[in-house]
Amino acid sequence: MFKLFRPIRHLIGSGILLFLTVLSVLLARLAPKLWFSFYTDFSRGAMRFLGTVTGWIPFPLWEILLILLVLSIPVGLIAAIRKRRVLGWLTALLEGILLLVFLFVGLWGLNHFAPSMGEQIGLEVGSYTKTELTDAAKYYAEQASFWSGRVDRNEAGDLELPEFSEMNRLAVEAYETLGAQNPRFRDPVEKAKPLLFGEAFAYMGTTGVFVCYTGEPTVSTATYMTDQPFTICHEIGHSLAFAGEDEANYCAFLACRASDSPLLNYSGYYNAFFYCYNALKKQDAKAAQKLWDYCSEALKHDSAAQYAHDQQYEGTVQTTVQKANDGYLKTFNQPEGVQSYGLVADYLIADYLQNKAS
Repeated sequence: MFKLFRPIRHLIGSGILLFLTVLSVLLARLAPKLWFSFYTDFSRGAMRFLGTVTGWIPFPLWEILLILLVLSIPVGLIAAIRKRRVLGWLTALLEGILLLVFLFVGLWGLNHFAPSMGEQIGLEVGSYTKTELTDAAKYYAEQASFWSGRVDRNEAGDLELPEFSEMNRLAVEAYETLGAQNPRFRDPVEKAKPLLFGEAFAYMGTTGVFVCYTGEPTVSTATYMTDQPFTICHEIGHSLAFAGEDEANYCAFLACRASDSPLLNYSGYYNAFFYCYNALKKQDAKAAQKLWDYCSEALKHDSAAQYAHDQQYEGTVQTTVQKANDGYLKTFNQPEGVQSYGLVADYLIADYLQNKAS
């Protein structure tokens, strides 16, 4: 009887956690106006607090905790088998997994169901004509070309990046400027960190990760140079409770544009151009090809170098991980899955049209 007490306790705990998780998701979906009247600010505050607590650690704490967690599973199973407590171990594992899910949803995950970023910052995002998309892509190509000649390069014409800590400083300053323009962008987590196993994440097709358990925006330094500043701003943007990948991308663009750093400006416009270029290419490949006429030689050089760089990481591992990421995004209110990253083109076109009209 005593042997069954612990499994039953774990099952009851699991049931409570599952109930609370489902309930919070239902409230977020069925009563968004009420729920997000407080949840967004709570989530932002929680991320800021956790990011400050873990910020003094020079490496991503979550990577170490993940390794320890993974190692503890086989060790715990072996111990449970020896003690003949496998049922207790399995129910404890279930309760632990559901606790992590509950914390993820409660701390940050429900932001996937929040009102759109456009609604939150007053940007009208809608459907656009091919002409409007083409004009926006041309504009971003011209801006990226302009900034491509104002960044540091070596004799081979490749970008030269400063230390990661310097790029992080520039990103934080950019958010300070952006926050002064719109309070929705104030007080992000101020410490992005380079991933310890960035090379491994590159093979997974992952340029960065934001982990809400520790409030840590983390970036792979194996990411190609044109994208590193943008990715830092993207992951920091997640700490502001922008959960959607398209929204974090637009957040990154706004921060890069607000910066007085040529490097961040270039990274922002470079990515904006390619998101619009790829969107146009799906509609009209010939029209997209013509955009290269507006691109500088430096931008073309960086594009070719990035393609060659990214090719080395493609393979089965990347495909598998991207499928998993696709499933996660679809589960959390992003039906486009990994394609949602590219939906930032809608924001970029709306931004272009708004500024053009003003």
